[in-house]
Amino acid sequence: MERRQGVLQELERLFHEWMLKQCMEANISEEEIKKSTVKITTLGSYRLGVVHPGSDIDTLCIAPPFVRREDFFSTFATVLDQHEDVSECVPIPDAYTPIIKLKMRGVCIDLLFARLARPPEAEVAEEVAKEDEVLKNMDEKSVRCLNGFRVADQILKLVPNQETFRRTLRFIKYWARRRGIYSNIVGFFGGITWSLLVARICQLYPYYAPNQLVNRFFRLYHQWQWNWAKPVTLCDILEYPATVPGMSAFKVWNPKSNPADRQHVMPVITPAFPSMNSTHNVTETTKRILLDEFKRGFEMVQNVEGNKAEWCDVYAPFPFFQEFKHFLMIEILAKSEDVYNKFSGWVESKLRILVMQLEVVNGMRIHPNPLQYDLLESDGEWPFGCDMFLGLSFTPEAGAHASLQIDLRPALTSFMEVILTWTERDAHLGQFRLRLRRLAASDLPYAADSQPAGLRKRPREASDEKASKMSKSK
Repeated sequence: MERRQGVLQELERLFHEWMLKQCMEANISEEEIKKSTVKITTLGSYRLGVVHPGSDIDTLCIAPPFVRREDFFSTFATVLDQHEDVSECVPIPDAYTPIIKLKMRGVCIDLLFARLARPPEAEVAEEVAKEDEVLKNMDEKSVRCLNGFRVADQILKLVPNQETFRRTLRFIKYWARRRGIYSNIVGFFGGITWSLLVARICQLYPYYAPNQLVNRFFRLYHQWQWNWAKPVTLCDILEYPATVPGMSAFKVWNPKSNPADRQHVMPVITPAFPSMNSTHNVTETTKRILLDEFKRGFEMVQNVEGNKAEWCDVYAPFPFFQEFKHFLMIEILAKSEDVYNKFSGWVESKLRILVMQLEVVNGMRIHPNPLQYDLLESDGEWPFGCDMFLGLSFTPEAGAHASLQIDLRPALTSFMEVILTWTERDAHLGQFRLRLRRLAASDLPYAADSQPAGLRKRPREASDEKASKMSKSK
């Protein structure tokens, strides 16, 4: 924690020095500079107090109006890249929520940028950012970046006991990772969604101990309002009337007026204005898997309370490679680490599209695995790469029978067409490759171990916030 705090302090120093230089070049008056405040603040698991040794830090730069986003992603990214303590720095300015991904002193950082529409007077920028009024006239990207900070702040305000909330959330997040359902980008739940679900349980049972809250967590969400027909919310959804200037234009989650919102299958709504659905990536397939895991979790906790099982049985790893006899392997290859990082992020962000295309194939059920593994076959021509997997099962419940023929080509072709729309494709032509292969369990070296030693660290706590940043399409 001391190392992480030191990294945040160094980031704030760099950001402040860079901003002063920008101000001087733009001939901003000294008085105006003194009135302006800059702030590096945190969001996600770090801000909620549930950070663990493998977590990265989701970080937000709050800047005054005269600091341009274009400069942040060009000149400030260069400052970071040239810093002696920074080993990786990848700016992604064209993402739905623009981000700089870097590693400083071994700590992974996801850096967001929000520009205030007007400079705060006397108040600290971090305190001003908590008020709805700060959103007036702010650009859309800044609003999205600021939303993660505002949501984390609201969660902590809305739970009755923060320490009980944190202890319960640590357990649920650990359980979700071990069961392979922690990944917003693939279509499961990300960190912010798990936080919202635990916070709601804490509201409903304010005097329960963490072990009791875990029991209620599984019981409630397995049967939530008859198969999730009702959204999970921590407070009333606020919509400003048209008479309030600058606030009524924001899009708030509302299935009555927004047709797209009606398509969300497991809505979990953020508490800060403008309220958004944190689970827009969930598909019918991942919903089925999540409900199965909630049911299993409840049954296991009941066994623990009846002295028929241990707590470690609740969060036993999901045996992915033993569970299925057939797999679809997605092999991502690149000739340089930079191209690999960019291309693998692009493929990962589109994986849920493949899931949606395959889930309508008759006779088959699929199970996406959010983890990335060392390459099944190494290739000297392609030194950087990873494998991702979808488990395939053919059961009578899914419509399979002995003479049924299943053709995956239409779904795979459509997925490849989406992948080829990568905006950086031409710039890196010949530097990346994607292969899709159907494999039997006997073809895999992972069959004896559901958590192979070669496991890569991506997706890093995928982050809820960052998963949403990378995967949500315009």
